[in-house]
Order: sequence, then C-alpha cells, then structure tokens
Amino acid sequence: MYRIAILTDSDTLQAWEWECLNALIQQGNSEIVLEIRNLSPKPSGKKSPFLYRVYRALDRKFFKSEFDAFKRIPIVTLPQNNFTQIQVSPIQTTYRDEFLKEDLEKIKAFKVDLILRFGFRVLTGDLLKIPRLGVWSYHHGDPSRYRGGPPAFWEVMLGWETTGTVLQRLTEQLDQGEILYQSYAQTNPLSVDRNANAIFWKSSYFVARVLSRIDTIGEEAWLEEKMKSKPSQKTKVELKKPPGSFEMISLLWNLLRRNLNRKIQENRKPAHWEIALVNHTQSDAIQRSEIHWLRQEGKSSSYLADPFPFFYQGKPYVFAEEFNKQTKKGRIVCLVPEAEKQSIIKPVIQEAWHLSYPFIWEENGSYYLIPESAEAGKLFIYKGVGFPFQWGEKKVFFDGEGYDPTLYVADGKYWLFLNQKPHPASSPFDELNLYFSDSLHSAEWKAHPMNPIVSDVRCSRPAGKLFEKNGKLFRPAQDSGKRYGHRIAVQEILEMTENGYKEQTAYFIEPELVPIALGVHTLNFCGDQMYLDFYFRK
Repeated sequence: MYRIAILTDSDTLQAWEWECLNALIQQGNSEIVLEIRNLSPKPSGKKSPFLYRVYRALDRKFFKSEFDAFKRIPIVTLPQNNFTQIQVSPIQTTYRDEFLKEDLEKIKAFKVDLILRFGFRVLTGDLLKIPRLGVWSYHHGDPSRYRGGPPAFWEVMLGWETTGTVLQRLTEQLDQGEILYQSYAQTNPLSVDRNANAIFWKSSYFVARVLSRIDTIGEEAWLEEKMKSKPSQKTKVELKKPPGSFEMISLLWNLLRRNLNRKIQENRKPAHWEIALVNHTQSDAIQRSEIHWLRQEGKSSSYLADPFPFFYQGKPYVFAEEFNKQTKKGRIVCLVPEAEKQSIIKPVIQEAWHLSYPFIWEENGSYYLIPESAEAGKLFIYKGVGFPFQWGEKKVFFDGEGYDPTLYVADGKYWLFLNQKPHPASSPFDELNLYFSDSLHSAEWKAHPMNPIVSDVRCSRPAGKLFEKNGKLFRPAQDSGKRYGHRIAVQEILEMTENGYKEQTAYFIEPELVPIALGVHTLNFCGDQMYLDFYFRK
C-alpha cells in the first residue's frame, strides 16, 4: 500500500485532480495519508496580459465542455478523506516555493512513499528528497518542444498537430524532471479550452497507471525500465509564457484564418473515402501504378472504407463500411470485385447504430464478423449463416465501448486490441488497450496490466489485421496526429505477453501514394493483394 501525500492550495481540487486521486483510491493499492495545504498561495510571476485573459474567458464561455475538467470540487468529497492536514507557509521568491525545516520534519514523520503536486509553484529543496518515489507533477505540454506554459495553448495557436502530456518526477530544474509517463493527443484546431479539457481528463489516470506498473513488475525492474527509456541528453527548448497583446492579436488572426479555411474546405468538399486494391507481396514500397479502385460508380450519397478482404471458394470478397452521408451512419456491406465491371455491393449487417471496421474471422469452419459498434456502448459478434452475405446469431462480444476491435491468436491465446476512451471527455483516437482470453467466445476478456499499451494518437488506433513478415509480427495503426486517418504507422510488435507489451514503428504508408489523397487508414492483405482506403475531399 503506497502512502501518498498531496500538495494543495485550497480546500478544493480541480475535477481532473479529484479524479486522479479517486482513481488511486479505487485501484486499491494507495492510501492518502497527508494533505499539505499552502496558507499563502501565490501566482508565478506577473499577472497575465489583458488580451490573453479576455481570449481565455471567451474561449471558455463558448467552448466549455459538458465534462469540465477545471470545475472545483471539495477535497472532503473524496471516497477516502480521513487523512491528516498540515498547513504551511513556504519561503517564496518570484517563481519558487521552499519549505521551512520544521515543516519538512513534520512531513518526514508520515513516511510517505509519494507526494503529488496539485498546488504550490516551482518546488526546490529537501522536500523533493523526502518521499521514496519522489514528488510527482504534471506538465501539460510536450517538454521536448517547450517549457513553461500556458498548458495546451501554444499547440492550438501555432497549429501544432499534437499536444503532449507528461507525468514527471520533479527535480530542481523547471520542467526538466524525469518523465514517468507520456502521452500524445491530436490538437483541437479551434479551442484551447477544448484542447486542454480532453488532455487534462486523460492525464488524471497516469499516476494510477504508473503505480500499477510498479506493482506488476516490481520497483527495481520499473526503475531499470525508466533508465532504458531515458533520453541520452535533453535538448534545449524555448521557455513559453502568456503572450503580450500584440502577439496575441497576431495569434488570433492566424487562428481565425486557419479555421475559416478549414471550414470552407469542409463545406465545399465533404469527406470521402475510397477503397483501393494493390497487387502486392508485402514489400514496404508501393508504386502508384499498382493501385486499382473498387468504386461505387454513380453513388455520391455514400462512400466505402475499412476494407477487410477474405478468400472464399477461390474468390475474393471484401467486407467494408458503407457510410451514408445523409444519415451519418455506416452499415456493413460485402463487395465482390469484378475484373472489368463495377464491383457488386450487397448490404450484410445494418443496425440502428453506426457500424464500421468489419473485422472478419474464420475458425473451425465457421465465419464471424466483429464490427465496430462503439455507438451502442458494446461490441457484438455475428456468425455467418450463409457466408458471405447472410449473418445472424448476434451475441455480445465485449461488454463496453470499444473502437476498431482487432483479434489475433497465438499458441491458443486470443488477443483483442481496442481503442477506448479513459474518460467520456477524452478522445477515442489516443489510447490502445489489450485484452486476452483462452476462447473466442469468452464471457470475459482479461485486461492487460499495462493498459493502455499505447497512449499516442500517432500509433494507437488499429488499422487492420496483424500480419507476419520475415518472422516478425506487425500491427497496422492509424496515425491521426495531423488529421483523422492521416496515414498508417506499421508497428513491429517486439513483446506480447500477459505482463509485457512492446512495439516500435517499422515504417509508414503515406497518403501521397495517390495524388490529392489526404489520408489512408486501413491496411489488410489477402494473398498477394493489399487493400487500402484513401481519404479525399471531393
């Protein structure tokens, strides 16, 4: 049981901070034993410039989330709130807070394993040495790109593709702590408040995840793991701060211009996906001349995406999502490619909710489809009763929301890859979870202890079936950093056990294979043929 102290500035916490502590309490391996309350909280540096404050107030008013990460919640409402409170008045300079010796002695008496910083400013001195695991703090931004703040602001204003978030163990240097957990999300192009809200909610689970990892592999192995992942040297980055009035005017103008252009393009040319077939032998290089299209001729009210091909009685069939642009819902169809004429398209599964990503599976002579049905709040498995066009015997496959379910079996063990939102206000693009079972028809899938095994919008969400090549195992993943479905990151799986998971990016499949294409986000093989889907605006 980890003994935890929290640093606070008042009797309330922001909602995401409250959730961080609640997640620890619910996990059952931690106990909050001490609150260290700052009696004289002071802002860092000068008051923010006027125009910046006006913009943030307006942004928060017009784009406030239903799930407000920054709402204040009384600390006493925590499920476990019988901890001791120590009130301190630190020695304060312009930016830093340092504890008095007598206060440090009081804190030492509690023998805490960890201190979480939800208050105070930059901390220095012996406080950082008291807890066995250190003082942990968040930096909502990518420390490899900038230090300082405001959090989640510069990414929106400068049009950066991703917004990083880290949990770090503090050192004496500002934003130069040891990174314990890191995640990346797609930057909201329009609103700083929306951008911040999503990443703050996601970050509320980082502490529980790290402590769970320590429990799983042991503290010594965890420290060794952190040492191996530590960068050899840290690059110098710019120290950011709230912009002055003239800079704020320039930033607002560029933000407005970018979003007006984006909206004009979206209205003039709606999103459209098309499926392509490539005669291929799983080499990494694809030539444009090899691409053949499986189009819906004369049907502009819908489009096809998420191709999953399957050979049956010597003939290829392609299961795909057909998305209706009017109803904004998808259904599952089966395409029968024809050599010299339009592909035959037959609807096979349609529900009241959106369906996509028709993952097909064959086992013991039976055929199954497991499409994405996140809108329904659970996943279903359909058994073929007249393959390939008739499907029935629908059962619940996974009782919970999941995006792009992807199965793999090895040595009799079934592995299920799913993107899931850690919080309702978080993005479904960021985090990949892994589950395992001894049966395809298991009533329960066991969660991997490292979940989420990937927390990075650039390589998390599944993009097709796993495949083997030259004795290696690969997982196609969507890189949605730049935009949804921008390109495919092919991830080499280095380890996949009940306690460990490792992967690395092997190569990318870029949308530039096709002129004017803006994205590609599904990759599947069928014999010597590769199936991809490309994203356009037309």
